[in-house]
Amino acid sequence: MIDVGEKREFLVWLINNVSFQRREVIWILNYLINHEAILRNVHIVEQALKTERGLALRDISQKEEPMMFSIEGHQFTNSDQIFHEIRLHWQQPLYLECSFPNSWQNPQYLSVLEDNPALSWNDNVSEEIVSEVENFLKSQEQEAQVELLKKQIDLALEAGDKEAFLELSDELNRLKLTVQK
Repeated sequence: MIDVGEKREFLVWLINNVSFQRREVIWILNYLINHEAILRNVHIVEQALKTERGLALRDISQKEEPMMFSIEGHQFTNSDQIFHEIRLHWQQPLYLECSFPNSWQNPQYLSVLEDNPALSWNDNVSEEIVSEVENFLKSQEQEAQVELLKKQIDLALEAGDKEAFLELSDELNRLKLTVQK
């Protein structure tokens, strides 16, 4: 569970660093920031509109509606309706989506991002991406093994251990052959 203070810090950062098309977005964010009881039930997720009760906020660079609320699949954009829904049903979970450029490079955003209970994150990952990630991880593992062997070879040389040096060198050469394939 994400700490309320962390959520508040992120929302303050969002207000101060992201521009929105509608000023009502700022009003609603400030309302959440100033009401800890509500903020306890706020969960920052991706694709919030697919949850039972989700609010999507988008910065000025996004083409979609800047503010959209969804309750059990019914969507609306009227800020008064959104505000009253948040205020009247403050004890229910509210799933908040914040769309802005480079969000995945923002450590504050990533620190408060939670899994969307309505979606499994890996349902949306293509086989191509899975393959790329697996290949990258495999190459990183092989590079780490090469570096470890080089350090062990250096230690064997420093210790004057010819047998260990030859054995480790052979292992390094075999590993380099598999990396090149």
